[in-house]
Amino acid sequence: MSDPHAHAAPARCENCATALQGPWCHVCGQHGHNPLRSVAHALEEVFESFWHVDGRIVRTLRDLCVPGRLAANFLAGHRVRYLPPLRLFLILTVLTFFVGKLVLHFDPGNAIRIDAGDADARKGAVVSDGGDDEAVDPAFAAAKTVDEVLQARVRKQRELAQARNDPDAGWMVSAIGDIAREHIDDQARDRMRALGATPAQLRTLDTPVETPAAAAEGAAPTDARANGSPASGAHAAGEGGLLQRWLAHRADRLKQNALRVKDSPDEFFRLVLGAVPGALFLLVPLFALCLRLLYLRSPFGYLEHLVVAFYSHAFMLLMLLADFVLIGLGGLPGVPVPLGGALAALGSVLVFLVAPLYLLWTQKRVYAQGWFITLAKYAMLGTVYTVLLSLVLVYAVLAGMSS
Repeated sequence: MSDPHAHAAPARCENCATALQGPWCHVCGQHGHNPLRSVAHALEEVFESFWHVDGRIVRTLRDLCVPGRLAANFLAGHRVRYLPPLRLFLILTVLTFFVGKLVLHFDPGNAIRIDAGDADARKGAVVSDGGDDEAVDPAFAAAKTVDEVLQARVRKQRELAQARNDPDAGWMVSAIGDIAREHIDDQARDRMRALGATPAQLRTLDTPVETPAAAAEGAAPTDARANGSPASGAHAAGEGGLLQRWLAHRADRLKQNALRVKDSPDEFFRLVLGAVPGALFLLVPLFALCLRLLYLRSPFGYLEHLVVAFYSHAFMLLMLLADFVLIGLGGLPGVPVPLGGALAALGSVLVFLVAPLYLLWTQKRVYAQGWFITLAKYAMLGTVYTVLLSLVLVYAVLAGMSS
């Protein structure tokens, strides 16, 4: 027979050796029972943990849906019943953009394509080897002969070389210079092929264009070595070289990802949605800073405003998640097109109508000011936030496409 005291609670905590005065250790919080010694205790702990966490999630999401209630209660000290703002924000961020990657797709059937057999269309567009269409630069599109294409190429290469010498934009053009030159040569090659160029004529594109700017660049290091010490030249090269190498690497990744997006447009959503969470971590602290500046006389410090910012963005993520889910439901096989459109429209209402009204009511409830001053500050905050959001979205696109 088994010993009835085999699974009795120990007299001391197994974690910190503190004498137990009840089922829980009052020092470290560990339970006296070891769930690994009893299947019943293990199952009990699993269900207890599930219902404990689930209860917090339910209460948090329930109060999050009431404008300002969650932030006001949390700031008033009612913290144990809710998920912390940063944790809730992280959970909804991961879940929202995971679902977004699953449901957002590009339908190539809606793309406008040009018939490769249409001679008139080929005059204004170049058909690539993969069958995709790309608009030609007007200078190449206007060329009627191969010689005119070559002349246009020389002009564009020289313009690029001159831009590299611009003290304001030279570092950026230098970082993407190779990509720009390749793009010029690719468009020239495609246009020459469309005009029936011979292999010998196409081989002329392998010869670099001689430009005065290139000659000046070749002579500059010699002059620098003659007028300054090698150490100073190496120091200057090191300062600019790191940034240029980083930009060149990003530009190269941008080019590679652009080709991937061209082959599979779904890659655009995957890359950009993968970069949005990082961009949001730039946006939320800036939003909290705007709240701090708008409410200088409030008793809240920056961290309290940050709580409001996290919960506000958590609700916006919840609405965006609902939008993605509705889009996904509308795109399921067998769903009528009108119903799918209605679901997508409902998602847009949640994001673009419900969320702004929610933020206004939250601002009114948390900071407890009159409607006139609240509307005035909401208008100022909305203007600044729109600018910040636009910049963050641009950053997300650039970061995603160059990742």
